[in-house]
Amino acid sequence: MIHLTRILCPTDYSPTSDNAVRYAVEFARKVGAHVRFVHILSPGAVPAQTTVTSEGSTTITEGALPPEDDGDALPDNFSQVLMAEKKKGLNADFRILKGEAPKVIAEQASSWGADLIIMGSHGRTGLQRIMMGSVAEEVFRCSDIPVLLVKEQAAAKIVVE
Repeated sequence: MIHLTRILCPTDYSPTSDNAVRYAVEFARKVGAHVRFVHILSPGAVPAQTTVTSEGSTTITEGALPPEDDGDALPDNFSQVLMAEKKKGLNADFRILKGEAPKVIAEQASSWGADLIIMGSHGRTGLQRIMMGSVAEEVFRCSDIPVLLVKEQAAAKIVVE
């Protein structure tokens, strides 16, 4: 029997990533798992705001960026969805990490003890894939944890109960 207790869901706040977030929320709700959402900043990228609040408290872990006193790093739409889902009983947290996305995602999944990674895939092919690469493909290759890839067109298949 497969028992899932921890799901890691990377997000870049794109529509494709939003689909994966919705999948992760519903999947976690059905199996009673905790979801950790992570946003990865590229090396050298400095966010304007880095405080992550969860119902009035700041949550920072080793490897996460230090907090600033001037705001919330979550985009309003993501923050509103996360807080609404937490009010409905979703067990979730959020981290902002810095580094090369595929490597940081795989390391976070391993160190946190994730049972599953759920992430969006843009489904690029041909020259676009060669030029832009695929974070999802790299995570799939370098992680020893199962990865569920949610394509951009999958939004219609998400059923919220």
